Amino acid sequence: MIGWVEASLHEAINCLTRLGKNHLASDLNRLLDTLDFDELEVFRNPLSEAIADELLQVASFPDLVDLLRQFSEAIGVSHCTLHVVSELPSTAFTTRALTTYPEEWVARYFNRRYHTIDPVQRASATAEFGFFWDTLQVTDPATRAFYHDAKTHGVGPSGYTLPIITERGDKIAISVSSPEDREAFRDRIGHIEQDLLAVGFCITEAFSRLASEDRPTEFALTDDQMAILRAVAMGAGDQELREAPYLYGSYVTLERSICAMFRTQTITQATIIAARVGLLTNAPLTKADILIGSAHIPANRVVPTPNAASMRRLIKLRNVAPGEAHPTSALDGTRVFSS
Repeated sequence: MIGWVEASLHEAINCLTRLGKNHLASDLNRLLDTLDFDELEVFRNPLSEAIADELLQVASFPDLVDLLRQFSEAIGVSHCTLHVVSELPSTAFTTRALTTYPEEWVARYFNRRYHTIDPVQRASATAEFGFFWDTLQVTDPATRAFYHDAKTHGVGPSGYTLPIITERGDKIAISVSSPEDREAFRDRIGHIEQDLLAVGFCITEAFSRLASEDRPTEFALTDDQMAILRAVAMGAGDQELREAPYLYGSYVTLERSICAMFRTQTITQATIIAARVGLLTNAPLTKADILIGSAHIPANRVVPTPNAASMRRLIKLRNVAPGEAHPTSALDGTRVFSS
């Protein structure tokens, strides 16, 4: 895509040529040949550049939202929103979205569970480039009603979403919306797209700095710490955790050590991160996992004799050999989650 600077210079050369100012056109041509447009950063709107500079120093979410509002005004749109599309397992953003939308609309959006049908949310998950909202398929009545409700509350109908991959690998989307008609809005975005991208990088950088904390992805856990994380994942309450027997230390001491290791405020947050990085899925064996066998069969216990061939077949279906596809997808069509 030709940037606005290069496009403007080409247009200026064509205009000078048509006017017979060939010497000036030649000068601009030589200038054009010497410029490295990949390294050149010139904002189309001076206000955009000022906002980008302020984003480098912003120190709080309220200030960041205020800069989003200023940027919206500078480029002539109604609202600007940032939302986290995907994140690395170790990121754990403390905030997942910032917006200039009216508070009434934000409350309505979640109270009516619009996030489950919002086509922009779905499109952001797979988009690699910016997209206009009017290119999304809107066929079902529920989605059309959502669009109408959004327009009634001052959101849209025109919109543009730009997905950005951060240096760390998180995916964050910047969306702008306007009540303008389709053609006018597309002209506007075409005019300020370079500013939107440049400021978008600064917005995501500032957001990542304020909303996340780099955490390690490898943890050396003791059996006691692993047992606590597993118990929390299975829904154990605080009283149950405190009364459980531990090999080394009390629950309070272990809880403190887990939170320090995962850099979280609560044991629940630590458990979520442990699940994200696969600690609870591929957890190593602990002593509590090992049951010592016995030849003694308790009284009143019924020992069934299953059909061996049927059991082997079931076991084969439940497990995956190296290099094989996940059996779940073949059995019931359930999508295998991939981070």
